[in-house]
Amino acid sequence: MGSVGIRTFKSAPKKKRETPIRYLFYMFILSSGMLYLAGNKVDKKKPKTSFNSDRELDEYEEITGLKRRHKLFNHESNVQYKFYMIPFANDNSVDKVTSEIKKSGQDRQLKVLDPKELIEKEIQDDTRKFSYLLQDLERQGRPLPKGLITALVKQELHFFLNTRGGIFDTDIIIKNYPQTTDEAIRFENDISDVANCYVTDIPSEIDDIKTRQIKNVYGYFETVDKTEQLK
Repeated sequence: MGSVGIRTFKSAPKKKRETPIRYLFYMFILSSGMLYLAGNKVDKKKPKTSFNSDRELDEYEEITGLKRRHKLFNHESNVQYKFYMIPFANDNSVDKVTSEIKKSGQDRQLKVLDPKELIEKEIQDDTRKFSYLLQDLERQGRPLPKGLITALVKQELHFFLNTRGGIFDTDIIIKNYPQTTDEAIRFENDISDVANCYVTDIPSEIDDIKTRQIKNVYGYFETVDKTEQLK
């Protein structure tokens, strides 16, 4: 019986010495596995930037749910089409901006858009996309939904591109737009870059909220050095 006790006594320290080594080994394997899984997870979150075919791009967008936004006027067309904004247009603002643009001496056609006129035209033509919506809003005395004016501007410009006039170099002035930073961002995301935003004096009778919104638009374009005071 004593010899059994002695053998047990000698073997016990050996197990105690092996336990830390095995523990460290298992922890190393476990941590390596976790790092591998984490690395794969991060890689899967990285957006893919190159594709071998259109089909591969379509499959990628279907799997990820990613819908890439395309401007109506891409970056390459910024030379052919230039957009000039007058967030708050006075009686002679368009004439002044036209004179400023003409100073370049380039022979370009001019197009002026007025969101108010676009709304009226949309209401009068039942075949247009937003006609019934605008009719309902007008009848109920409700405000326009956010983004609707930008949608009307985009629709009008899309029509323009499909006319004979759309093939020529064109300066496009949009008056009384954008009047919120949300509209400004939507325009640059969905339609085109802006060449210049003209700052005009806002009359005191305009309510404080609208005045602040328009000044925020001035500030938005000023951060990218795209504003000019209209004298």
